[in-house]
Amino acid sequence: MADTANWTEGKTFNDGTCRTYCKKISSGPPWHLRVTRHGPEDGTFTDFWNVLGSNHAENELHGPAMARYIPELSKATMMQAIEPGVMEVWSLHYALSSPFSPRTFTVLMVTHLEAVSPRQGWIISIPFDPRSDEGLLSLEERGIRGRFAAVERLRELEDGTVEWRVATTTTIGGFVPDWVTSRAVPKAIAEDVLQFLAWMRQKRDKPAGSTANAVATTSKNA
Repeated sequence: MADTANWTEGKTFNDGTCRTYCKKISSGPPWHLRVTRHGPEDGTFTDFWNVLGSNHAENELHGPAMARYIPELSKATMMQAIEPGVMEVWSLHYALSSPFSPRTFTVLMVTHLEAVSPRQGWIISIPFDPRSDEGLLSLEERGIRGRFAAVERLRELEDGTVEWRVATTTTIGGFVPDWVTSRAVPKAIAEDVLQFLAWMRQKRDKPAGSTANAVATTSKNA
């Protein structure tokens, strides 16, 4: 994440609150970075970590209106819990807008919290290929296989605000050239922030005692 300080600055979104950056590499699609800072009106570090660091893929799931922030993610399936809550394999099924067919991204997701001050939390997703294990392969959602990697860092700053950095690289597979996907990434990852904050507000405003539908499935433990 330290290297992102040297990345090329790109467009700014969300009324100037979301900055984006890019790093081109010779061996594949470029990496994109977004940086946002959040005050108490958005949530505390604990608020962010409880959502992003716990049940991350489930929270992204397109479920009821009161419990979603990535609408395109139609299903998330936990394929394997290597270390529950810390290291898990997830199959993420995206229903993309026309003319794109559904895509499936299978990732190994790792979370880590540095509880000492200043607190930092990490969510790391790397591509995972289940084809060498027939049991795991049977749990993978059907769709054109894409690949993505992401490194997210939440950092509690001295003034109490939260910095949220997300670096990601994506190829959606099929016949879509990487340059087409890459052009769309900065705007898409900026919109993710707005969707997340709206979802957080809805989550805080839910009546006491109400619960979201359980839609993600734990299928196989290590």
